[in-house]
Amino acid sequence: MRILAISSQVAYGPVGNSAAVPALQAAGDEVIAVPTIILSNHPGLGKPVGLRIPAPDVAGILGALDNLGVLDGCAGVLTGYFASNDQIHGVARVIRRMKEKNPALMVLVDPVIGDGLALYVPLPVAEAVRDELLPLATIATPNRFELEWLSGAKVTDVPEAVAAARLLPVSEVLATSIPVSDSNLATLAVTRGNVDRHIAVLVNRVPHGTGDFLAGLYLSHRLRRGPAEALAASMEVLDLAISMSAGEAALDVAGALRRGYKAV
Repeated sequence: MRILAISSQVAYGPVGNSAAVPALQAAGDEVIAVPTIILSNHPGLGKPVGLRIPAPDVAGILGALDNLGVLDGCAGVLTGYFASNDQIHGVARVIRRMKEKNPALMVLVDPVIGDGLALYVPLPVAEAVRDELLPLATIATPNRFELEWLSGAKVTDVPEAVAAARLLPVSEVLATSIPVSDSNLATLAVTRGNVDRHIAVLVNRVPHGTGDFLAGLYLSHRLRRGPAEALAASMEVLDLAISMSAGEAALDVAGALRRGYKAV
């Protein structure tokens, strides 16, 4: 399959496309990766060096790919981090055209807007993700904070997370970092009629990039199987990556895929 992935790119410490693309490629798929920003490293590792891709250039890259007919063959689209709301306007227009040509297109929106207690992107970016990208999504993959912000509902446990997920204009939500107890977190695959869950022990000092990695894993599996199977297969590899990487500077994406990925 061919998948369009639009997100950040870093040279070291896989986050954004640098984490999602290897997960997508593990199934043997072709990934068309378009960066929204290029950095030396995740800012959590120290001040990065790099450049933001201007919105007209992002739109121009996508337009050139569209003119080549490359986008017509895509089975899926993944969106992640955006550096400006103008980038989102152009990407949303392209996804609309792709869906008009291919109503079966699977669009996964990873709403990379915040964590913990606050947004870490400008408010116009978060609003554009909510207002322009979510309505185009087949699947959304928010963490707990993002789920609260996007739904406007409080999320303190699994039932509240399920209720909040069903407020979003998306038929399927993969909600992460949902509290179960002081030492356990849930990842939930919520559809209109069902909830599948994976419970994991909370691990401290985990490198950045787990959400991006999971988004790539989940889309890869969802293109081939249902939510329950996709959740189980994806979390098996993510849990392995977390256990291999705890306390390290960077998430061991390559090692986890090498040891744990089961092709479908």
